[in-house]
Amino acid sequence: MSYEKQFCLAGEKAGADARFDPPGSKITTLRLDGEKVPGCIYCETGWYLRPCTCPGLVSHESDELLVFVGSDEHDPENLNAEVELQIENDRLILHETCAVFVPAGAAHGNIAVRALKRPVLFFAVQPGASSFSEKPARASAAPGTYSGYHVERYEPADGVLPEAPEGFLTRLLWIDGKKLRGAPYLEAVWFLGTNDTGPAAHTHDFDEVIGFLGTDPDDPGALGAAVTFEVEGQTVAFDRSCVIYIPRGMRHSPILVPALERPIIHFTGGSGGDYATK
Repeated sequence: MSYEKQFCLAGEKAGADARFDPPGSKITTLRLDGEKVPGCIYCETGWYLRPCTCPGLVSHESDELLVFVGSDEHDPENLNAEVELQIENDRLILHETCAVFVPAGAAHGNIAVRALKRPVLFFAVQPGASSFSEKPARASAAPGTYSGYHVERYEPADGVLPEAPEGFLTRLLWIDGKKLRGAPYLEAVWFLGTNDTGPAAHTHDFDEVIGFLGTDPDDPGALGAAVTFEVEGQTVAFDRSCVIYIPRGMRHSPILVPALERPIIHFTGGSGGDYATK
């Protein structure tokens, strides 16, 4: 059986995001949805290339994680930009690489990207949906309700760091239900070099998306690395930015990077509120 159908490669449903002004200031590099992989977790990745705005408030039926990543691997916590985002009656002003948790039904939006010195990498995960949908919304929650709904810097809730070869990665973000009540799990890291060992094959009791993103905004589809990934014992190799859907119970890993020309962003996220393997 081939598992390549679970892979969404850069270029599929890519293009400028028409919601943002000026046109072309935010681009989508790939979108994983139910049309591509039935029943999957919805995921979208892209770049903010220039200062821009997206006015208006919307809501989703699913929880959502919005992740903003600075593109300088030598200064990974620095967005090199200011991102303003409203959740209900709270405004978040973001200057560091971060993950923002937007609970299902919460009004959010009025995004403004300012003082952009370097392009900002962006990805969104909706663990309770397989396709994108939104509806206009109005803020109704009391001010302060959502003021703390984001995380910066890497600090696993249980204090245990996943194993990795020395010098292979820089850890960026960890969010889960222990760190922020109600939030789904997501982790993001930079891959800085090659490796010949990876996480042992395992399963989860939640659905998962796994991303590998190239970090050249002028050629975002190019991964700048060669990666191999095992799904149910079958090895799949790729060299383009991609997101992979792993249904609960499906055995996967290790992740190997035999060649790397440019550091890449790797992330995993899931429908569970806590990371656990079997």
